[in-house]
Amino acid sequence: MKTIISKRIISEKNIAKKLLAVSLLSAAMLSFTACGKKEEPVTEEPTTTEATTEATTEDPHIGENYNELTGEWSKDYEPHRPIAVMINNLKEALPSSSTKQADIIYECMVEGGITRIMPIYSEYSELEKVGSVRSARHYYINIANEYNAIYVHYGQSKPAKKMLDKGKIDNINGMTYDPGFYRDDSRVAPHNAYTTGERIIQGISDLGYNDKYAENHEKVLSFNEEDTDLENGEAADGTIHVSFSSYSQPYFIYNPEKKVYERYEYGAPQIDNMADENDNILTFKNIIVMQSSYECINPKNDLQELTQVGKGSGYYITNGKAIKINWSKSSKKSKTKYTTEDGQELLLNPGKTWFSIIGNSDQAGLSFESTTGEITNGVFTPVSTATDDASTEAASEEQTSEAAQ
Repeated sequence: MKTIISKRIISEKNIAKKLLAVSLLSAAMLSFTACGKKEEPVTEEPTTTEATTEATTEDPHIGENYNELTGEWSKDYEPHRPIAVMINNLKEALPSSSTKQADIIYECMVEGGITRIMPIYSEYSELEKVGSVRSARHYYINIANEYNAIYVHYGQSKPAKKMLDKGKIDNINGMTYDPGFYRDDSRVAPHNAYTTGERIIQGISDLGYNDKYAENHEKVLSFNEEDTDLENGEAADGTIHVSFSSYSQPYFIYNPEKKVYERYEYGAPQIDNMADENDNILTFKNIIVMQSSYECINPKNDLQELTQVGKGSGYYITNGKAIKINWSKSSKKSKTKYTTEDGQELLLNPGKTWFSIIGNSDQAGLSFESTTGEITNGVFTPVSTATDDASTEAASEEQTSEAAQ
């Protein structure tokens, strides 16, 4: 009996040893397999916060519209065609009315060395008094057409009349649409013709013009997203002298606190008599001075032709600096292109812009006067003209009517 029990105990011990050996062998094999297996990289899913941040990067201009005349965004602005108004710039006609509310102003020479200005407005419905309004010139019509503007004027030269009769531009003319204008008895004719935003809107309706941009409309100017200083260029932090003739020599003085240029005419600030008297000087973020050429096409009244088709040079002035630029226009119907000296598209700073188109005579020019009194003259390259079928239409034409003087 003892022998049997003893053998059973030995047998059970042997079984236990075998089971232990098998367990150790299995563990060893598992360990070997695990050591030989390449560990897979763990990929973490992006957190909900990270994914949401990337997916919801907001457009800073949501709910706003872009004003292509100033490069600014606004919730209050609704894109539509602007108006371009011919405004008197003679000394006896100043101060003008509502010029400070314009987004862009062009100044070109007309007869006798005087200049006329053309403010362009993106918003005009609330203008209470605009003027004094003067007669059209054919090269101003070409400029207004670049912006798809409705042209407002009182009278016209003969070259301009030919364009108007051919329907070259939508226009409101005081000679043919009397309800659009009124005479201010406190001023002497012909410096007393004025209009209002309400009259202009009524004229657009009465004359059947569409105030919406055409689908194929293209903008003229390009802007930086935000105010940007020029990296290079010469100092323009003092007075900018622009000369058209011996009679017309306006200038701009830089205001470093507001980073704008204040306009001066006939030795005094050029003001808007409809603006607050504490803020009535015309100011501009950008100034573009273009050199082209003027030619007298009628000695009787010194009627001028302005070269617009071709290539030329100029200066872009902003934030106390100026750089040389180039301009080009392939035809009377095309838009003027502006580039830097290295051929890149010119980007303006958001804000208002003044254009001065000077000639290439001895009396015309541009100079920069520093705050210390040092003067540097602008240097221009010769204007290169191109052939355009419409370029000779104005030759040997006379003006019409007293209102066109």
